[in-house]
Amino acid sequence: MRRAGARSPLVLVLALVAAALAACGNTVTPPPTALRVPASSDTVPLGTTFATATGVVAVVAMGKLRDPQNTFWQLFVRPNASATWTLATPPGVADNGGLVVDPGPLTGAEMLAGVEPSRDLVFSPLARSLDGGVSWLQSPGLVPGGLAPVPDALVEDSAPETVALVRAGGGEVLRGTGNLSHWSKLVGHAELASSAAGRSCGVGALTAVALDATRGALVGTACASQGVVGIIASAGGRWALIGPRLSGRAVTAPTKVLRLVAGDGVVSGLVAVGKTSMTSLVGVASISGGAWSRSAPLAIEPGSRIVSTGVESGGGFVVLLSPPHGSAGLYMETGPGGDWHSLPSPPSGTATVAVGTGGEVDALAVASARLTEWRLDQAAGTWTKIGTVNVPIQFGSSS
Repeated sequence: MRRAGARSPLVLVLALVAAALAACGNTVTPPPTALRVPASSDTVPLGTTFATATGVVAVVAMGKLRDPQNTFWQLFVRPNASATWTLATPPGVADNGGLVVDPGPLTGAEMLAGVEPSRDLVFSPLARSLDGGVSWLQSPGLVPGGLAPVPDALVEDSAPETVALVRAGGGEVLRGTGNLSHWSKLVGHAELASSAAGRSCGVGALTAVALDATRGALVGTACASQGVVGIIASAGGRWALIGPRLSGRAVTAPTKVLRLVAGDGVVSGLVAVGKTSMTSLVGVASISGGAWSRSAPLAIEPGSRIVSTGVESGGGFVVLLSPPHGSAGLYMETGPGGDWHSLPSPPSGTATVAVGTGGEVDALAVASARLTEWRLDQAAGTWTKIGTVNVPIQFGSSS
C-alpha cells in the first residue's frame, strides 16, 4: 500500500515535463520561482465531498494538522455497493499543499485529481482514474503555475475540455483540450475585472470554475457590487454576468461564490453574503440555462468558520460549520437552491460530511492517521460508527 506523502521519481519526471513545456509556444509555462499567492483567510476549505451516480468521494486532511509539513491530504471513496470507505489517494507526489478533485461525469467512474503546490513543488501534477479511484494513470499532465487553493479549481467534461483556475496574476483560468500538458489562457483576473461583466460585479478574487453544457466555461468570483452573485460565463468570445441578484437584506451586501458546480444540466453555487465577515450563506441554482432559484439565507454566528462543504447528487450543498462556542453545526439544502435544514451535530473530530445518492449521511472524523466513519440515523437523530481506515502516513516525508 502507498505510503502517504512519500517522495517519488515522479516529481522529478514532472519537473522535466514542466521545463519542456516552456519551449511550446501555445502553452502557459510554470513560474521560475516559488508560488507567492497564499490562500486568503476566508477561502472555502479544500475539504469536500461529492456524490455521483457510482458513489461518494471525499477529500480530507490528515496527519499533524497544526504542522503543514506533516499534513497530508487524502482521497477516500465509497461506492454505492459498499457500506464503508476506502483510501484512494493518487500515489507518487507529496500532497501537503492539498488535493483538488473533479469527480467526473455523474454517470461514470472517471476522476481527475490535481495536487496543490507546496514547498519546492510550484506546479500541480495531475492524476486520472478510470475506475473510481481503484487505480490511477501516472502523470497524465500538469497544471503550470499551481491550482488555486479552492475545491472547484479543476473541472473536465467529455468534449474533452478542461478548465483550471490557477494562482498566477491574481487568478487566471486556463483551458486544455485533450492533452493535459498543453494549456492556453482563457481569461485572467485583470481582463475579467475590466470587462463589462466584471465592472457590473466589481470583480474581486476568482474563486471557482465550472463547465456547463448550456453556458460553457463558468467562473465564480467575489463581487463588491451589493447583492450581485459573481457567476460569469464565456459567451461568443465575451464574458457575461449570468449570476442572479439577491433579494432581502442580501441586496445591501457584497458576495463571494464559495462553490460552483455543474452537472446533469444543473448549475449550483454556494454564495457567502456579508461585508467584513460572512453573515449568511445562500444556495443558488439554474436548470438547463433557466432562471435562478435561491435558498433563504442561512445565518452564520459571528466568529464561525466553514470546516468543509459537500455536494449531494442533485446539486445541493451540505456545510459543516465550527462556531466559536458549542458543537459543530451541520446544514443541508433540500435540493439545489432549496431551503436549508439542520442535521444533528456530527461526532467530535469530524472533518467532512458526505451525502450519498440514497440520502445516507456519513461523517468522516480524523485523528492523526486514523479515519473513523459514522452514519447518521436520521429518524433517531444519532450517529453510529461503521468503520475505520488507518492511513500509512510517513511523517517527515514532505517534499
